[in-house]
Amino acid sequence: MDLFEAIHTTRAMRRLDPSHVVADEDIRRVLEAATKAPSGKNSQPVRWIVVTDVDVRRQLGEVYRRCGAGGMDGNEDARLSRSAWHLIEHLGEAPVLIVACTEGENRRPGSVYPAVQNLMLAARGLGLGTTLTTMHLEDEAAVKQILGIPETVLTYCIIPMGYPLGRWGEAPRKPVEDVTYRDRWNNPASFVYKRGENPS
Repeated sequence: MDLFEAIHTTRAMRRLDPSHVVADEDIRRVLEAATKAPSGKNSQPVRWIVVTDVDVRRQLGEVYRRCGAGGMDGNEDARLSRSAWHLIEHLGEAPVLIVACTEGENRRPGSVYPAVQNLMLAARGLGLGTTLTTMHLEDEAAVKQILGIPETVLTYCIIPMGYPLGRWGEAPRKPVEDVTYRDRWNNPASFVYKRGENPS
C-alpha cells in the first residue's frame, strides 16, 4: 500500500469483528513498526501490553464502559456519538487491546504517540482497524490493577485492534490552508512552489 494512501485512509475504526482472530505474526509486525518511531534522545520509553485473553479484555471493557458512560456529554455529532457509544459498549470484544505505557513519574507523550501512529499505520497496511482511546484514564488505577501494572508505570492509551466491520475511506478534514499560517500567526499560507524550485 502506498504510504500516502495509508495516511489518508487510516481512520478510527470502532466497530471490529470479534470473531476474526488477529494472528500473532501481524500483532508482532505492527509492534515492530511502532518501535521504529523516533523518541527523545532515542530513549525508546514505550512499553506495550498486548491483551488477547478473553477475560482480561472483558474486564478492561467494563472499566472503559464505566468511564465512557460519564464522559459523553450529549453534544457530539450524532453519527460520531453512535460510533463512540458502540466502542463504549464493545471495547472488551475487540480481538486485541494494546496498552501503551512508560515507566517513571513524568508523562512523555512526545515519545509515545509517534509510536502509536506508526502502529496504527502498520495495522492499516495489514487491513486491520484501530482507534486511539484514552477514556480509561478516568480510572487508570482500575486498569493498572487488572493488568498488574506497577505504580511507577503510566498508561497513555488503549488501542483496540481487529478486522473492521466498516469501510476504509478518508475522514472529513479541514483544508490545509484553513489550519496553516505562513511565517507568523494568522498570516494565510498558500503553497505555489513546486519541488525543486527556489522560493527566493
